[in-house]
Amino acid sequence: MDNALRIVTCLPLQELWWPDVFANTKRIRALGEYEIKSLLSSGPVQFVTLDVGSSPQWTRLGDSHEYWKREVKPHLAEIESRAPLSQYPNDYCYFASQWESRGPDVRIVVLEKHH
Repeated sequence: MDNALRIVTCLPLQELWWPDVFANTKRIRALGEYEIKSLLSSGPVQFVTLDVGSSPQWTRLGDSHEYWKREVKPHLAEIESRAPLSQYPNDYCYFASQWESRGPDVRIVVLEKHH
């Protein structure tokens, strides 16, 4: 199957696929705001946004800091948060996790969208 055509069918995701190559990766750990800030300050981070019914949306590496400030931070739910969606802008939030990367230089942060 062409990975570019695969869609997310349920959350939490069990495996993440790359759009351009047949390879999968696995979750390492859940992340909160502090952990994401630490990853951003220690090197390149690539965000991947997941929404049921859509393909994973990979942000460009050069856009990570702007995407963090504009989109992720206002919508980030802390680990095991039970806050109502109405607490977040536009009634959606992200649960974040770090996933294995294809190489040592980039950290992958997956954002599972809940709405």
